[in-house]
Amino acid sequence: MDWKKLASDPAIRYGLKFGLAGVLAVYIALVLRLQEPVWALFTVFVLMIAQYVGAIGEKSVFRLIGTVAGGVIGYLLTGSLQQNPVIFLLLVGLVVGVSTAMFGQSRYPYAFLLCGLTVVVVAGNGLSDPETSWKYMLWRVEEVTLGILVTMVVQSVLWPRYARVEFLQNLREGFLDLRECLEGAAAGLLDGSPAEAAERAAGFPARITALRGLLDFGARESQHFRDRLSTFFELTTCEARMAFAISTLHEPLPANSEYRTALREQIGAWHRALAAALADLGNPAGTPATRAACRAAATQTEEAVNARLLELRHLLPHLPGTDEALVLSVHLLAFQEVQAQVVRAQDLLNSLPVDPLVPSTDHAPILSPWPPPFWIRTGIKAGLATTAALFLLDWLNPPGGSMLVLGAWVFTAMNATSPGGQGDRRAFHFVPLSVAALLVLSVILLAARPMLSSYAVMNTVIFVWLFVWGYLSFTVRGMTIPMQMAMLSIVGILGLNGQEPISFQAIVGFFFGITLALLLASLIQRLLWPSLPQWEIRDRLKELADLSQKFLRQGASSVPLWQRTRLALVPGEVAVRLPHLDDPTHHPGESATIAQILQHLARACGHLLVTAGNLDHLGNPQPVRDLHAALEGGLESIRHGLDGRTTDPTPIERLKSTIGELGTWADAVRHRMLDERRSPSEILSLLGMVERYRLATTDTISAANLIRSLDPQALNADASL
Repeated sequence: MDWKKLASDPAIRYGLKFGLAGVLAVYIALVLRLQEPVWALFTVFVLMIAQYVGAIGEKSVFRLIGTVAGGVIGYLLTGSLQQNPVIFLLLVGLVVGVSTAMFGQSRYPYAFLLCGLTVVVVAGNGLSDPETSWKYMLWRVEEVTLGILVTMVVQSVLWPRYARVEFLQNLREGFLDLRECLEGAAAGLLDGSPAEAAERAAGFPARITALRGLLDFGARESQHFRDRLSTFFELTTCEARMAFAISTLHEPLPANSEYRTALREQIGAWHRALAAALADLGNPAGTPATRAACRAAATQTEEAVNARLLELRHLLPHLPGTDEALVLSVHLLAFQEVQAQVVRAQDLLNSLPVDPLVPSTDHAPILSPWPPPFWIRTGIKAGLATTAALFLLDWLNPPGGSMLVLGAWVFTAMNATSPGGQGDRRAFHFVPLSVAALLVLSVILLAARPMLSSYAVMNTVIFVWLFVWGYLSFTVRGMTIPMQMAMLSIVGILGLNGQEPISFQAIVGFFFGITLALLLASLIQRLLWPSLPQWEIRDRLKELADLSQKFLRQGASSVPLWQRTRLALVPGEVAVRLPHLDDPTHHPGESATIAQILQHLARACGHLLVTAGNLDHLGNPQPVRDLHAALEGGLESIRHGLDGRTTDPTPIERLKSTIGELGTWADAVRHRMLDERRSPSEILSLLGMVERYRLATTDTISAANLIRSLDPQALNADASL
C-alpha cells in the first residue's frame, strides 16, 4: 500500500482535519468545564463543511453574530412568553421561518441561518424552565466561540486550502480550456462539425460561478488580493463572454462553399493567433511582452481576414448565398468577440503589479438578493416543524425532547440543500430505514455503556465518526439525509455525557428524539409544498423560458447578474433530477425527451443572452421587433405546455414565418451595405446577430414540439410517495 499517496489524498486530509477539530473542541470544552460540549462539536460540523480558510473566517463571523442575536431572541421569547403558548409558538415559528428563508439569499445568509438555529436550541432547552433560559444562551455563545476558534486554527494550520490560490490556478485553466474550445469550433467551420466544442463552451458559465465563489472567499484571506478584487472579477467576466461567443458556433460551412477555399488560410491564421493568446493568458509565466506580441499577431490576422473579404467581392464569380454568409459571419463575429475579451484580459493582467486599485466588494451579487419562492416555502415548513416540535414537547414531554426540536429543524431546513435530486419524493421511505439504523445504534450504545465512560473510547468514537463523515462528504456540496442523521447521531451520543453513568432512559431518549423528529419533518416535507423531481424540473425549464423573455424585453445587459447566472446553473440542477423520473411517474424514454428540451431551451437562452438588444443601433427595425414578439409568444406557449395546458400552435407557426422575414430583411441590408462599401466587420456583425436569432428560433420551435410529445401530466402529478 502506498502510504505516501494515501497521505496526499485531499479527501483523507479533509477527514483527518475534521476528526482532529472535533476531538480538540470536545477536549477543550471538557477541560474548561463548559456545560454543553455538544454545541462546540455541532459548530465544528457546520463550519468544517466550508473547506477554505476564507470561507471559515466568513462563516465564523456570521455564525457568532447569528448565535448572539438568536440567543438573545430565544431568551426573550422563552423567558417572557413561555406562559402564553399561542404567542410564544407563533413568534418562535415566525423567527425560525424568516431566518431559514433568508438563508436562500445573498446578503449574510449564514448569520440568518445561525440565528434561527440558536432560537431553536434556546427555546427547546429552556422550555421546561424558562426562567433559566438565559443560561442556555450564554452556554451556547461560549461553546460556539470555542468551536469557531478550534476550527479556524485547524483549517489554517493543517493542510490549509486558500481560495485565492485556487482562484488564480482555475482562472488560468479556464483560459486554456477556452483555447481548446475555440480550436475545435474554428476547425469545425472548415473541416467538420463545431457542435461538440460549442456545447462544451455552453457549459462553461458554471465554472464562472465557481470562480466567483472562490473570489469572494479569497477576498477574506488577503488584503493584497482584496485590493485587486474588481480586476479579478472583471477577468472572470472576460472568460464568461468568451465562452458565450464560442457557444454560438454550431454549424460548419456547406461542403461546396467557396468560402472554404477562399478564406481557409486567413481564418486558420486568425484562430491560431487567438489560440496562442489564450495559451499565453493561461501561462503563469506570461509577461506584458508576450501579451503584446500575441495581441499584435491577432490584430494582424484579423486585418488579413477583412482584407480578403473585400477582395472576394471582386474575385468570386457570384456572391455566395445568404445562408453561407450567415454561418461565416457567426464564426468571424465570435472571433472578434473573443479577441476583444483577450485584449481586455491582457490589459487587466498588465495592470495588476502597479495599479493602485481601490478595495471594493460591492460587485453585483451572483445570488438573488431576496429569498426565491423555494426558500420562502422552506422557511415556512421549518417554522411549522419547530412550532410543532415545541408543542409536542410542552404537551406530551416525550423522551429526547430537546433532540426532537433540533432534529425537526435540521431535517426540514437542511434537506433543502441536500444534493442528489431526490428532494422530498422518498421522505417517507427514509423513515423506516433511518429508524432501523437508529435502533441498531441504540443497541450498540446499550452494550457499550461502560466503555463510553472512558475518555479514550469516547474520543476514538468521535474521531473515527468525524473522519469517515469528512472523507465521504469531501466532494459533496450540501447535506444528504444520511449525513444529517450522522451529524445528529454523533451529537446525540456526545450529549449522553459518558463521564456519568449512562442510563437506559437516556439512550431511549436519544432514539425517540431523533425518530420523532424524522417523522414530524417527513410529514411536513412531503405533505406541504413537497420538492419533487418532476416539479423542480418543470419549474427550472419555465425559469429558462422566463429568462429568455426578460432578455427580449429588457436586453441582456439590463438583466441583473444573479439572474443571468441562473443560465449556467439550471442545466446542472435539472440533470441531477432526471434519473429520478422513473415508473410510474413517467413513461419510458421521457427523461431523454426532457433532456433534449433542456438542451434546446438553454441554447436558445444563451443565444438571446449575447444577441437581444445588439441591433438597436440600426433603429430597432420592424423585422427585429416582430421576431421578438413572436419569440415571446413561442416561449409563452412553452410555459403553457410545461403547466400541462393545451397549447395553441399559432405562435410556433408565426415564429417560422417571422424568422424568414428577418432573413429577407438581413439579405437586403447586406447587399446595401456591400454597395455602400461598408467594412466587412459591420456586415459580419449584422449577419452574425441575425444568424443567432435564427438559431434561438430553431431551438425554441424544437423545444415546443418536444413538449407536445410529453404526457401533459408528467411534470405536474404528485406521484411516487
